[in-house]
Amino acid sequence: MTDKVLHRVAERLSRALLDGKLLATTEAPAAVEKRIFDALKANFQEEAAIQREAERILEENKRKMMGMDQRTLLNKIKEKVARERGFVL
Repeated sequence: MTDKVLHRVAERLSRALLDGKLLATTEAPAAVEKRIFDALKANFQEEAAIQREAERILEENKRKMMGMDQRTLLNKIKEKVARERGFVL
């Protein structure tokens, strides 16, 4: 996701949380929005790193897994890598 899209999501989410009184804070709305943006960006970056790691593992073991569905294997490897990192997909 692009930073522009993440900024829009963060803006809408922070507005919904603050306007709906679901978040009590003394921080300025812009600071809340920045924290949400940073969290979203870090999450997407970690997920992309997990994807790359899973693809690398699959590529290294491709000969051993001939005849198996590559997409299913990639998803299972990705889930395992995420679990090992304590990341929820």
